[in-house]
Amino acid sequence: MAIEGWNIHVAGVRSALARTIAAIEPLKGHAETYGDAMYSAGYASGSDRIKAALAGFGEHHQYTLAFAAKRTSNCIRGATLATHAYLTGDEEMAENAQRNAGRAPTPADLRRPHK
Repeated sequence: MAIEGWNIHVAGVRSALARTIAAIEPLKGHAETYGDAMYSAGYASGSDRIKAALAGFGEHHQYTLAFAAKRTSNCIRGATLATHAYLTGDEEMAENAQRNAGRAPTPADLRRPHK
């Protein structure tokens, strides 16, 4: 069933997820070439200090891009599953209403005051 107070615009969710997926696609490539780029930058500098600084920085942040991509991927999956559950709830609620509409009232139903 739908969650009271929620009104999810599914097309908007799909659009936002598609834009997010497109935005994070380059992260995979960056994560794969990160180490080589750091090494090349240090070597190109011609300075042992800069090489060491970039090596330390690169080592410290080697998993940052992969982490960001994984976290974003998990968020996309969560948003997709939540939206699907919301829609499934709507369908279940409609099926229940349709099934109950054709059901004969019980004696208890007849004794309840109408609202």
